[in-house]
Amino acid sequence: MNSRDLRGPDSHTPTAPRRLRRFPLNNLQVILIVLLVIGGRLVIDFSRRIVEGQQKITEQHELEAENEELMREEQRLEAAKTYYSSPGFVETWAHNDGKMVRQGEVLVVPLYEAIPEGQPRLLETSASTSPAIWQVWWSLFFDEPAPFAQSMPVTGQ
Repeated sequence: MNSRDLRGPDSHTPTAPRRLRRFPLNNLQVILIVLLVIGGRLVIDFSRRIVEGQQKITEQHELEAENEELMREEQRLEAAKTYYSSPGFVETWAHNDGKMVRQGEVLVVPLYEAIPEGQPRLLETSASTSPAIWQVWWSLFFDEPAPFAQSMPVTGQ
């Protein structure tokens, strides 16, 4: 007996797995799909270029405004340069700040007594005019002179 007989009369040979059914595409459909893909890419590319163009226009306007501001600053600096290099300004500066004298003037430079560094300058005061300690504290606390300040004798400090 062979294997066909053992299976019985209703059994058939094992069938191969079913194939998925393909949708038949004709040439026109393939061409339309290709055109849609190409058209979509073109639309995306054009929109990207439009956005980049708008960004460049905005950047151009910002650079033009900055350029105008720099031109105004250059004009201000040129005017200041012209003013500061004028003979009138130079003469005024030399006389006032440069300590130069004009014809017939005498430069006077005040001389101060030299105080060595690190030594404080002491003010001379008399012992009879200094207030008592309690009077100093009274004026610090109450922000007014001490009462009976003239009648109280000055004690040793």
